[in-house]
Amino acid sequence: MRAGDPALVERDGDLAALVAALARPPAVVAVEGEPGAGKSRLVREALADPRLAGRVRLFGRAGPTLTGCPLGPVIEALAGVDRPPVRPLGPLTGVLRPVLPDLAAFLPPPPPPLGDPGMLRHRLVRAMAELLGGLGPAILVLEDLQWADEDTVELLRMIDARRPAELAVVVTCDSAGSVPGTARVRLSPLSPEGARRLAEECLGADTTVPRRLADLLYRRHGGVPRVLCEDLRLLRERGLLRPVDGRWVLADGADPAAVVPPAVGEEIVARAHRLGTDVIAVLESAAVLAESAEPELVAGTAGMDPGLADTALGEAARRGLLREHAPGGVVAFRHELARLAVYHAMPGPRRRRLHALAARELTRTGREALLVRAVEHHRRAGDARGWAASAEVAARISARAGAFDAAHAHLLAVLRAGAATRHRRVELAIKLGWAALNGGGADPETLALLAEARDRATPAQRAELSLLRAWALLESAGPERETGDAVADLRAALPYLTRRPGLHAMALTALATPNRLPDLDLPTQRAYLEQARMALGESTDPLARAVVLAGAARLMLACGDPEGWAAAAALVVTGERPEVDRHVTRALLALADAALHLGHYARALELAERAGDPGLRIRRAMGEARPDDEPAPTERDRREGASRTPRPMAGPPIRRAGGVEGDRLGLRLLAAQVAAERGRLEEARRGLRSVAEEACGVGDLAVAAQAAAEFNRIALNGVHRDAGRVLAGRVLEAVARKQVWAWAAPLMAFAPFELVDAVLPRYRGAVTGRDAPLALAALCFAEARRWERSGDAERAADAYRRARHRYAALPDPRMAAHACAAEARCRAAAGQVPDAEPLRQAWRTFTGLGATWDADRMKQLMRAAGLPVPHRRGRPGYGNRLSPREREIADLAAAGRTNTDIAADLCLSDRTVKFHLANAMRKLGVSSRRQLGDALEPDGRGGAHVCRCVRCGRRMGE
Repeated sequence: MRAGDPALVERDGDLAALVAALARPPAVVAVEGEPGAGKSRLVREALADPRLAGRVRLFGRAGPTLTGCPLGPVIEALAGVDRPPVRPLGPLTGVLRPVLPDLAAFLPPPPPPLGDPGMLRHRLVRAMAELLGGLGPAILVLEDLQWADEDTVELLRMIDARRPAELAVVVTCDSAGSVPGTARVRLSPLSPEGARRLAEECLGADTTVPRRLADLLYRRHGGVPRVLCEDLRLLRERGLLRPVDGRWVLADGADPAAVVPPAVGEEIVARAHRLGTDVIAVLESAAVLAESAEPELVAGTAGMDPGLADTALGEAARRGLLREHAPGGVVAFRHELARLAVYHAMPGPRRRRLHALAARELTRTGREALLVRAVEHHRRAGDARGWAASAEVAARISARAGAFDAAHAHLLAVLRAGAATRHRRVELAIKLGWAALNGGGADPETLALLAEARDRATPAQRAELSLLRAWALLESAGPERETGDAVADLRAALPYLTRRPGLHAMALTALATPNRLPDLDLPTQRAYLEQARMALGESTDPLARAVVLAGAARLMLACGDPEGWAAAAALVVTGERPEVDRHVTRALLALADAALHLGHYARALELAERAGDPGLRIRRAMGEARPDDEPAPTERDRREGASRTPRPMAGPPIRRAGGVEGDRLGLRLLAAQVAAERGRLEEARRGLRSVAEEACGVGDLAVAAQAAAEFNRIALNGVHRDAGRVLAGRVLEAVARKQVWAWAAPLMAFAPFELVDAVLPRYRGAVTGRDAPLALAALCFAEARRWERSGDAERAADAYRRARHRYAALPDPRMAAHACAAEARCRAAAGQVPDAEPLRQAWRTFTGLGATWDADRMKQLMRAAGLPVPHRRGRPGYGNRLSPREREIADLAAAGRTNTDIAADLCLSDRTVKFHLANAMRKLGVSSRRQLGDALEPDGRGGAHVCRCVRCGRRMGE
């Protein structure tokens, strides 16, 4: 192996076969493989084998410039002979004196000349064969025999037939069809896993290549080792590939398609140009068409007769530049870098012309998938008018197929470029708004375009644009002032929507959104919803029906109306209309949040799962998730300083109900709660205050109440308590205006007592008789606080016990534990001995949730009551064996996953992953992630592993 050469990957069997054949002369071995497959490297490794030592080594190489030189590769090889033959040579070998003057001293005199050129060539071939046989133990290496002349091939046939006893010949070529041989070694492309291992060898630095990146690179190099190494070297030199946290990643904004390794590109283009103008024409057309390169389209783009184009494509496939394609299939290059090499080698004007022709051919087909692809060809051709028209068509096709984000991207590009008339801009802006609402949501640029279009629209168009803008801002929890202005515009536009009952019903439903619009009270929103139902009677629009049904369910569940469950059950994803299914899915997620705020955790989880969401926040409320379930931040999160904010687990590719900002409020609340439970109180207070103020401003009062309640719970001094009082007062005032008292449940337990006492009668009247178990449990807690404040500790303890049972029934183990602590405090104040078992259970709850601060306070309470204080139980010891968790993490690390990836997959913190991984590496006796793959080996039984570490020698987990 040369210095700097990466290890051979997936070539052990080929190497062994080649060495075995060369070690038993006579032999002619053909090593076949495409350019860059590693033929020369394999031969070099084989010749380094000790079994082949002591033999004369002769090296020759054919090439496209030597095709007219008879026996050129063999003459080059024999020119390196520096010792006389070990066996006498016959007089015929004298014919070699003119072609091998350096060996004239070893050769007999030349025989008489022959007049027949054919006989002369035959003499040369026989003489070469005899000279090679007389050299004694020797290995002749002839490379790139696809370029060999006919005489060289004839010589190999003669050697193969006569078999000189001590001569072994190894030839390399792209195709071994015309090369004789006693054995053949075919070098196949590397598998994706083998290519990933070679990539890690090339990049070094004890880093891993994630599987997703490896798959992307594999599409570029196709498993060809030399192409792979050249590609990685260039990407690394250009800064497109860089190591981050022990793994290689593409730099932000990197476009690998813009770069082709020079050596690879030159070799591909040279091979193409040797095949003639017809082959070049079809290759260039296929490179431009890319994934649309059907043979008929290639012929049309190249301007060639289909039969002639098929012949040229077949020749390119035989020469290894294209893959063989089935009838009706797509023409594909051997690998993506081959396509890019041909593409970038074309002059700019020719590329633009071919893109224009490709757009024409794709449009002629009338097939929707190809019409969408024509957009990019129009753009690359510089055809602004054709691009705008094509983009509109593509947007319509994408929307009809349910690809609303793609439709939004097309429309946004057209409007951004100003490629439409004033009248068309308004129409396109309306389509853009619907694509945003049905897809991923409206971004600031989309909202600005909607506002701009209103100034140029007719009254009916302006009303629709007002609906789209207000609806988008409500879903995304947009800025308070901007949302207020948009809602005011929508209310003013309602009379212009009456002639379109579907839009009218949806506009009225938007105004009935309960967790937005804090200035609209519940009776007003109920009136809007009733008007929406009346308008819906005149519409057959399925989207309008789904929107109104979802709005009714949300409004009913917000105040604990049990009829809301029937409305929620009627929301079904049918798969018939993508836009309806998107809104139904969002509605189910919004209803899951509503059920969560009511205390119906099981129903909330069921609704979230119907929408395809794992329900992390709901499981946390049920006590089924620990703070370590906080998913790890992305690289961008770390750069933006948001490492404390957890991300949602994998879900459907749509926005959550409430849009991006609505999601972030809930996630920021979760992150702040995690910080509080881990004892990072100052960080938690900052987060909770920010969430409460923002949520209160946009009208998400349930989230605001949770944040304000948590802030007051951890307020330890006068300054914090004063701030908590102001925060709780603001939220309670907003709840009172809204008249959705069930949302105030968290504040009943932790807000300052004077605030709770002031609203308790109204709260009791609003939640009594409602299907709101969390609000009813909070009512028991608030009444217990009133008894405790009045000095009746015994009645307060009984009320806290009722609250504890209600919370436990939800189940809400965290609040049940808080009620248990308050009950114990009152029992002690009443001179009673608290029951130890509920206190131990409460301590276990806090400990299990990772709420160390609350668990420590519970232990202090138990000490004060004279009760035994519990301690953490030790975990089972595993000695030098890996624990199940260590084994799981080591397995993922060996597969190339980073600590951040593993933390996200297993719902652990980064610190926990680092701890377990360090223990696993210590036990296995390895010092790097790369060595983990050698220390762990699957045993074929689906998860267990065999440890091959010398310190253990046993199956892990036995």
